[in-house]
Amino acid sequence: MTFKVLIILLTSVLVSACSDASDQLEKDYGSDKTRPRQLPVEDTLAQQYREQVMPILESRCVVCHGCYDAPCQLKLSSPEGIDRGASKHKVYNGERLLGAQPSRLFVDAHETDEWRKQGFSSVLNERDQTLLANLQGSVMYKLLLQKEQHPQPQGILPAEFNYGLNRQDQCPDINQVEDYKEDFPLAGMPYGLPNLSNDEFKTLEQWIGRGAPMSAPLPLSAQHLALVEHWERKLNGNSLKEQLVARYIYEHLFLAHVYFDAQPISAQSPPRFFKLIRSYTPSGEPVKIIPTRRPYDDPKVERVYYRLVLDRATTLAKTNLPYVFNQKLEKQWDKLFYNAKFTVQTLPDYQNFNPFLVFKDIPVSARYEFMLKEAHFTISGFIKGPVCRGQVAVNVINDKFWVFFVNPDINENPRIDDFVYEQAKNLRLPAESSSTNLSLTEWLSYAEGNTAYFKAKSNYIHQNMDHEKGLTLDDIWSGDENAALTIFRHIDSATVLKGAVGKQPKTAWIIDYPILERIHYLLVAGFDVYGNVGHQLTTRLYMDFLRIESETNFISFIPTEFRKSTLASWYLGSTKELSDYLEDKNLFYNRPSGIDFETQFPKEELLTRLKQYVYEAPMLQKKNQQYRISEDDIELKRLSILDNEVVLALPQVSFVLIEDQEQGDRVYTLLRHNEHKNVSSLLNERANRLPLQDTAELIKGFLGTYPGLIFKVSARDKSHFVSAFIQANTIQKFQALMTRYGVRRSNPAFWSVSDRLHQLYLQQDPIEYGLFDYNRLVNK
Repeated sequence: MTFKVLIILLTSVLVSACSDASDQLEKDYGSDKTRPRQLPVEDTLAQQYREQVMPILESRCVVCHGCYDAPCQLKLSSPEGIDRGASKHKVYNGERLLGAQPSRLFVDAHETDEWRKQGFSSVLNERDQTLLANLQGSVMYKLLLQKEQHPQPQGILPAEFNYGLNRQDQCPDINQVEDYKEDFPLAGMPYGLPNLSNDEFKTLEQWIGRGAPMSAPLPLSAQHLALVEHWERKLNGNSLKEQLVARYIYEHLFLAHVYFDAQPISAQSPPRFFKLIRSYTPSGEPVKIIPTRRPYDDPKVERVYYRLVLDRATTLAKTNLPYVFNQKLEKQWDKLFYNAKFTVQTLPDYQNFNPFLVFKDIPVSARYEFMLKEAHFTISGFIKGPVCRGQVAVNVINDKFWVFFVNPDINENPRIDDFVYEQAKNLRLPAESSSTNLSLTEWLSYAEGNTAYFKAKSNYIHQNMDHEKGLTLDDIWSGDENAALTIFRHIDSATVLKGAVGKQPKTAWIIDYPILERIHYLLVAGFDVYGNVGHQLTTRLYMDFLRIESETNFISFIPTEFRKSTLASWYLGSTKELSDYLEDKNLFYNRPSGIDFETQFPKEELLTRLKQYVYEAPMLQKKNQQYRISEDDIELKRLSILDNEVVLALPQVSFVLIEDQEQGDRVYTLLRHNEHKNVSSLLNERANRLPLQDTAELIKGFLGTYPGLIFKVSARDKSHFVSAFIQANTIQKFQALMTRYGVRRSNPAFWSVSDRLHQLYLQQDPIEYGLFDYNRLVNK
């Protein structure tokens, strides 16, 4: 028998088995069809869902099934996601040659029947709505029951548990679930985490048995309705100027979680979030979203309307991008845009995607200040955007660096608008093109354009700035809480904090308007997670230019004799092509620094002086200190100087919960910083790693949204915990540390600790708060 014949026979057996299972279900419980499950909010079953069922789903299920990388695309963060069900198709596929069909919840389909046509299978019963049928016909129930029948092992879990990012998810439908249970008896839900409590399991069992009734969203208050109406009116003015401004605002805020602060926000009264979308319909009519792949794609209608719609999904820390709409913001927009003295003669069409051409009528100074005033949000876009598995976006950056910004006053030069417009061709982005066809030839043209821009930029500076004066601290933006940012990379995710936080980093960026705009349109507005490998790799390659330009902006502030050596130390072992590129004289500002340095370590001195300069105001200095280790926990500082042998045992992000009945519980985050020779490698990052130089750093509060390890320490045991950690330089010692202080993913106390962490996070920051994602928990 040939191999080909064997495969055909096996496939026939599998198809026959699935067909038999489907026939039996139909015989026992009738034919399947989608069922309406959302009930009016006043219905008793809807109330039970909100008060009893939803808290369990959120705290035990959404913590793994919430983002684009949720196993089987099963997003349990909303009734619509639960009803949509699961898919065997992966969102993240770095090898596909053609762009995939988007499957964005709330966007690419709106009825469950539409999702079935796209290949999503139900995890709830869609046959006769009886108690027995609802249980026997539900994949969700069968996997929950499987966990009850095969409880979670404790300690380090067996090797059969696969937590890798590129694991092969099984995604059984109702016809395949019995085979799945037989093949993977320990793979019940929650997968690789402790069982639900008896009460939690019974609550979900009763809910599924009733047909999984859910609740429609709670209605908006009169105040919320009035605010939505006000802002929609603001964003839908009829003049050409108002339409162009609204388009610019939308293309920068389409990922925002918009909220209003008219009423006090607290852990007891968290904000309700809204999404800014493009609709076919104006205010006052039901929203009909325009489902383009990108926010700047052609809507194919004469007029779009910008609408605010309630975000119906549970908020996740990974994707939460809060942005407040209030009177202060409206005054800022009026100053920058609506009342500013510029005119728009014709609206640009949607065939041209270059933002430097599309928005040429809006002054550069206004565009820059719009992004700058919310720089934390702007930069967070490529950290917290749809790229839940963001290695394409973040493997282009170092594990820690500080970011500063060019003083916006520089853009008051009347020549700046003409210069940016003239350079639009050189500043074009690969993300402007299709998600599918991006060739090496196109990539080379972007490289040439960027080189030409560097030369033009150098000439512009030479012609328009004081020839006697080098760059000084006055050329840096200061006096705002967004004036400095710290970015921490965690391999395939990252965190952005306001302020220059923690130990000095190896590298730093100084960002100007063209860089900031390109970062947004490259990695946020223009990035398509469903795109093919060409789109994703070219996006990654282009980001090298933006990183290098930002770094050389910073280096241009130090004395000329230190510039090339400093840059070279950041690009050890780089290719000849990259080394030649870094030798380009136009990369640096071509005059001496205007700063009087007092030491022979100008990079370190500049970082110190910048940190002091941007936060001169006492209020800002106090805010910048919120991540410092408390005096009561001063012994924990030693975790920031762990020996490399200990650091190598750590995941990227670890939470340390200090339980203290007197001072109150508090949390620290222990970060692992991965050292690289350089971060310019496209496909072989491992070759550029220097693991023996990896370090750790402890920061107060919650950093990162994908914890790898959790430690629970009584306040009275802090000194012993630190000593044991410092000495955990062997596998046996680290496992002993975990046994005493670690909360492994198999620990029966895991869920209670998880609940406490979320409670503390909500109390600490109800606006930034969202559920953590446990898909990166390690098995140590």
